[in-house]
Amino acid sequence: MRTLIAAAVVCLLLLKPAAMAAALSFEEAERTMLAANPQAAAARQNLETAKLRVSAARAGLYPSLSANASYSRSGSQGLPSWDSYSYGLSGTQPLFAPAVPAALRAAGASMRISQAAYSRTASALRYQLKSAFADIINSSETIKLSQETLKRRAENLELIRLKYQAGRENKAALLETEATLKTAQWQHEKYKKDLRLLERKLNRLLGRPARTPAPELEPVLPPEPPEEFSFFSQQLERHYSLLSARAALSAAEAAVDSAKSAMLPEASASGNYRWSGTDWPAAPNSWALGASVSLPLFSAGRLSSNLAASKTAWSSAEAELKNASDEVYLNAEDSFLTWREARAYMDVAKSSLDAAEARAWLVRKQYLAGQTSYFEWRNVEEQLINEENQYLAAGRSLIISHAAFAQAIGE
Repeated sequence: MRTLIAAAVVCLLLLKPAAMAAALSFEEAERTMLAANPQAAAARQNLETAKLRVSAARAGLYPSLSANASYSRSGSQGLPSWDSYSYGLSGTQPLFAPAVPAALRAAGASMRISQAAYSRTASALRYQLKSAFADIINSSETIKLSQETLKRRAENLELIRLKYQAGRENKAALLETEATLKTAQWQHEKYKKDLRLLERKLNRLLGRPARTPAPELEPVLPPEPPEEFSFFSQQLERHYSLLSARAALSAAEAAVDSAKSAMLPEASASGNYRWSGTDWPAAPNSWALGASVSLPLFSAGRLSSNLAASKTAWSSAEAELKNASDEVYLNAEDSFLTWREARAYMDVAKSSLDAAEARAWLVRKQYLAGQTSYFEWRNVEEQLINEENQYLAAGRSLIISHAAFAQAIGE
């Protein structure tokens, strides 16, 4: 049993067996998930929409050209009818329009917010995917351990039955051992059910039909945590929450500029060339060139109120940026400490398992030799099974804690 548990955990945490070359790796699953998952697709489309709005806002800096045409046929009773038409071209070019650059900056900030939102969604999905990998691999190893436990429970029942038939054990011990075997059989079925539910969750993350058989998975291997959290300080500056908060501050600044521009004059140049007449195709033509300037004189306080509101929103965005910076740092440090704690607990779980295995081997020998009671042997067996499950759970917790830390630093 000791060899089985050691092999299971080594497979889970330390090695990449050659036999699993065809297994689905986390990197391949991640690419599949980001391409097929509905949440990732929605965030990607939102980002594309924001990019197109930047292009639309940038077009306001350039001249616009349009064509126009009209045709009508008129007449009166007793008189011949006549045609009238006109067609031409017209264009405008902004000369002084402060609102246009402000709108462009606002659109750019909105695009960066959408980029941060996509990164946030992708990070959350990566955490869910890594958790699914850890849960499925742990559940598979738990089922293997459960099979060994069933085998050992059945052997124990035969041993107790022989002792009972020989008059060396009581009926309570026999009945209790039978109940323990049936409980192990029930737990084994529960473990298989849990594994199927986890496989369905993985299929949903990968955008596959829920009833599709889950692929064999390659173990996710968490690295050793560094000694100091400061190693990740630069990476925190690129966290999607901070990028979103900075973009929101830029959008607030653009809103202030837009409110100020509403109080400034606007100027544009325009021109047109026009043909018109009543006899096609001969027609007189006309053209015009000009410029226009507009300046707001009275707005009943609307412009000043908008400016004050945008400045208040800008101050709020500054405070949100500071708060986001504090939250990102604190959450990342907490996750880092949890990761280190989970790694340290692996050593504790390994030591406890070694002690339980040695104790179980000794007490079993003593029980077979009649040197100890059934109850002591039973308790030691239960303790060994608990330690085996604890060791597998510690390996899962280590993977989950590293996944949570990766999400906390924005990966």
